[in-house]
Amino acid sequence: MKKLAIIITLAIFTMTGCQDEAFFELKRPVQPPWLTLDDFEKAPIGAYYGLSGNGGFRSIFAAGRIAGEVYADGVNLAPITDGFNTDGDVEDMYDRIGEFQISVFDNAVFNSGYFAIGFANGALDFIEENDGDPFPLANRPDEIDRIKGELLFVRAYAYYWLVRAYCPAYPNDQPRLPFRTSQARDFDEALTSPLASTNDIYALMESDLREAVAILPEAYDGSLHPPGYADGRATKFAAAALLAKVLFHKGDHQGALEPLNMVIDQNNGLFDLSEDPIEAFNKTGVNRGNEVIWYYTLWAGDGLGGPSNWKHPGRFEWYSASNRFAGGPANNQGRFIHSSESFLRDVGWKDENGTVTQEALDDKRFNQLFVWLTPAGSGINLAPNVYPEPNDNFRTTTDFVWGDKYYRAGDRITNLPILRLADMYLLRSIIRAQSGDTQGSLLDLNMVRNRAGLSDFNGGGNELIEAIHLERFKEMAFEGDRLYYLQGLQMDIPAGDRGGAAVPYNGEFYSEIPDYERNVNLGYQ
Repeated sequence: MKKLAIIITLAIFTMTGCQDEAFFELKRPVQPPWLTLDDFEKAPIGAYYGLSGNGGFRSIFAAGRIAGEVYADGVNLAPITDGFNTDGDVEDMYDRIGEFQISVFDNAVFNSGYFAIGFANGALDFIEENDGDPFPLANRPDEIDRIKGELLFVRAYAYYWLVRAYCPAYPNDQPRLPFRTSQARDFDEALTSPLASTNDIYALMESDLREAVAILPEAYDGSLHPPGYADGRATKFAAAALLAKVLFHKGDHQGALEPLNMVIDQNNGLFDLSEDPIEAFNKTGVNRGNEVIWYYTLWAGDGLGGPSNWKHPGRFEWYSASNRFAGGPANNQGRFIHSSESFLRDVGWKDENGTVTQEALDDKRFNQLFVWLTPAGSGINLAPNVYPEPNDNFRTTTDFVWGDKYYRAGDRITNLPILRLADMYLLRSIIRAQSGDTQGSLLDLNMVRNRAGLSDFNGGGNELIEAIHLERFKEMAFEGDRLYYLQGLQMDIPAGDRGGAAVPYNGEFYSEIPDYERNVNLGYQ
């Protein structure tokens, strides 16, 4: 906010400092930021790039997922006594300490989110100021709609993380976050943002995404779209998938069924669960797994040819077996967030003797997306992904199980799947189960189970609901889902390895607003 205010101030001083208005108009006319439709294609590219922040460790994707895991019950923190280096903010989140500013979110979620929103708002204002089509001579209203739809999607996605990182769970009407739906026009407006509540932001996200669903194309078409649109950009189905999650998180489960049905049943063969789970996580470039609805591409970059033309988010290495150099656990000294004992036992992957179960070994997700490291120097090798701790910096004396979903395509080139079809199936499964549609719920649940190599589940009632919870626990582990899934169901958050009782879903699982924003934004005063 302070940086934005400085930029606007300089712009005002520059324009008002010129006394010869005739000279200014004739020799140095003010140009719009985009002169052609081809120029305007840079607007959504900039908005996507804004999400990745100012540097690889500052992306909204990687840091935002930390809270969804650490506040919940599926992870634990590796001990310093074994050589692991933890982070103070993460420790406080794990301890569920309220009313503190999570500094790791400041650059990665707050700044990145508002960078992206600023990019999107400027271009959306440009469309509105030009009666919905800034380039009528190009005669491509379909392309204007596509660009507008992408901008609305990016704005919604930025707010999707901001509201969960900085606001109480839905519903809540306390104004907390700066609410920007258009670009600031002058110095005073830049310093005085209205504040929005959880309820306000969910309403905006829903509105933006419904419009995006209506105007975005279903897929890239080389005869209609620029080549860049083939690569990690939002489509109608991406907007519908995010809309379904937004509606689910706000408790409108029946409303979420319409976009879920669109993504699952009306995708014209674009997405399916025909591939192994690993195939969603080991792609680069324009390639994607068959189930991936939207992904962040780590190689296409800002599209503007800058010196840092793409970024590889680094925070994943905290909760990943590997780091961005893709060297596996032997080369990742930054990891310290691992699967909790309660997770492993709840999902049936660890028995009462502390040993990996046959159920785990039969599950493709365990085999392909997790690494079970036995104590350093133990010589215990039970499976290709069950072997002794290989990193000499860690002096482990017990087993640790690490997620292995990130950096699977190679050194700093792996795309990040963000919206996946398995997620959609499991959301629809729980909604169907709770509304009494047992048959439909089982069909959805077993689509995910069968893809993982597991047999059908045939129970009903509360057994079915619990089976869906556990299936999702396994499927979405280390993707920042657990806390927000339980909040969407208004279920208490279990203690996990902490011990003690579960805590209410609407507890203080969010950060205080950054001091630098409160000190500058007059809306807080």
